[in-house]
Amino acid sequence: MKTARMILLALLVAGLMAPVWALQQTTAAKEMSPQDKQMMDMMEKYGAPVKEHEFLKKFAGEWTVEVRSWMKPGAQPMTSTGTMKARLIFDGRYVSSHFNGTMMDKKYAGLEIIGYDKFLKKYVTFWIDSMGTGFFVTEGSVDAGGMVKTDTGTMPDPMTGGKQKVKQVTTFMPDGTYKFEMIMIMPDGKEFKSMEFVAKKKM
Repeated sequence: MKTARMILLALLVAGLMAPVWALQQTTAAKEMSPQDKQMMDMMEKYGAPVKEHEFLKKFAGEWTVEVRSWMKPGAQPMTSTGTMKARLIFDGRYVSSHFNGTMMDKKYAGLEIIGYDKFLKKYVTFWIDSMGTGFFVTEGSVDAGGMVKTDTGTMPDPMTGGKQKVKQVTTFMPDGTYKFEMIMIMPDGKEFKSMEFVAKKKM
C-alpha cells in the first residue's frame, strides 16, 4: 500500500507540474530574441538530412567480404575473408559499419562511420581498427551517377614517421555489391593499390 501511495503521489506531482513546465518553455520561446531565433533556425536547417544522405543507405545491411592486399607493387596478394554489419544512425545522418575478419593471419576488427557534412559539402569517412591507435579520416564526393565515392586523406606511416597520402574509391555495382579500393599515393605521384575488398550482401 505504501508503494501504491508513493506512485499515486508521484503521478499527482507530475500532473501538477506539467502545466508549469509547458509555461516555462512557452515563456522561453517568447523571450527569445530575433537573433537567437534566427540562429536556432539556421542550426536546424544545417542539421537536417538532405538528398546526399540517401547515398548512405547503400551501405546498410549485413555483408560477406573478400579481401585482397598487397605489401608492395607487383607482389602476390594476401587474401582473407570477413563480415560487415552496417546500419544507419541518427535518422540517416550517418552509417556505422563494423568489420570483423583477419589481417596477416590475425584477428582484425574495424569501425567505420560515413556521413555527409553539409557545411563542408563533402562526404567524410572516419575509421579506427584493432591494429592501430590512430584515427583515419578522409573526405570526398560521389559521382553524378551516385555509384562511385572517391575520398582522399593522409594516414600515419610508421616506416617513415611521416604521413602517407591515400585515395579510397568505393564503387557500387548494379547488383548491389560494392568494391572498396585503398590506393597509396607515392612521393613521385604514382599510385599503388594496397588493398581492395568486394562486399556481397547476405540474403
